[in-house]
Amino acid sequence: MPRQARRRAASGIYHVMMRGVNRDAIFLEDRDCVRFLECLALAKAPSGCQVLGYCLMPNHVHLMLREVGEPISEVVKRLGIRYAGWFNKKYGRVGHLFQDRFRSVPVEDDAQVITLLRYIWNNPVEAKLVDAAEDYPWSSRRLLGRNSPVLDGASLTHLLTDEVLAEIARPAAPRPVFRPAGRTARFTDAEAEELLRHASGAESLTEFAHLDPWMQAAAIRALRTRSVPYDQIARLTGLSATRVRRIHVAGSNEADSGAA
Repeated sequence: MPRQARRRAASGIYHVMMRGVNRDAIFLEDRDCVRFLECLALAKAPSGCQVLGYCLMPNHVHLMLREVGEPISEVVKRLGIRYAGWFNKKYGRVGHLFQDRFRSVPVEDDAQVITLLRYIWNNPVEAKLVDAAEDYPWSSRRLLGRNSPVLDGASLTHLLTDEVLAEIARPAAPRPVFRPAGRTARFTDAEAEELLRHASGAESLTEFAHLDPWMQAAAIRALRTRSVPYDQIARLTGLSATRVRRIHVAGSNEADSGAA
């Protein structure tokens, strides 16, 4: 079956995710992260591609890229080949390092840019790698307000005002206090909505609708772990209960297979 063509962004901005094959680690020490960023700077240079945000996690990478001329697929291909060759040589391994096809999702408006940037910056916090996003050394959050060989900070500040960036960078509100396990009373819609906002970063139905499908699935899974019913999640997300159930089941199966 032929591969489905990638969706094009009128804005030229994409959320790109590169994941280690079989969910294996792609960064084993700090030097690996340094080298990946060097490779990213080299890969983008010939194309004019702009890097608006990034976060390097142990087994995957989030990038916010703006396409300028050359398709981002060429940029990401160059990046993957350059880094994988270096990594394989360093650790004496052979074969693919990344899953064969990276994910790219169009980002079409300011609301989506804000939601995505907040998600990228807070990824290490959600993964419990750090307590505050600014403490993570391998995220563009630490470069806020500055250019670097990798980050096109001026392009980001042209896209979003300093005030908006400061709001995104503000530490997340404390996690909601969850009910003790075993309590059977349902969350109110207001409580469940706060859980959803915290899990997804989306502030409205429209923002949630524009999230990457796997980000929607992660948020739905977070609510289901607190026993929020499908019908209530459907009401808060604007999806049908059947669709919510299908997303949750598919996401849970994928997570189980990745953990095996």
